[in-house]
Amino acid sequence: MRSPHPRRYATAVFDHKGRLTCGMVFDVLDWEAGTPVDIAVRAGVIVVRRTEEGAFALNGRRFLHVPARFRRWCSFGEGESVVVRAVPESATLLIFGQEWLDQVLPDPSGLVTAVDPGLPGVEGVGSDAIMVGEAVAVSVQGEGGRG
Repeated sequence: MRSPHPRRYATAVFDHKGRLTCGMVFDVLDWEAGTPVDIAVRAGVIVVRRTEEGAFALNGRRFLHVPARFRRWCSFGEGESVVVRAVPESATLLIFGQEWLDQVLPDPSGLVTAVDPGLPGVEGVGSDAIMVGEAVAVSVQGEGGRG
């Protein structure tokens, strides 16, 4: 049974044979066992796209085998934890690794600093942060801007 709130993101782990299973994301893409796909690498991300003449396919248990050459190009090893993202508009699955995430996510030290200004060597919460309960919401309107 499919969820009423489709999950476009999930975490997955490559098993010892280079397979991923991420049923919730496959559901969003309407990918069943035998779905033909092509696999490529672009900017350190594995791109899996449904095609009628795909060189690869989901196996009978809906595992996606990603050949070693693609995993090596992205430095993914056995047991590697990855984030997968469904792009239903193009019938595509994107597989992101830790290195890629480290490049695009916000600086974790800055987020921790904003939440807990009492940490040693940490300056106070800036004027662009609003305290909400115990969390911090940072304004995206610019330096100290509101609304």
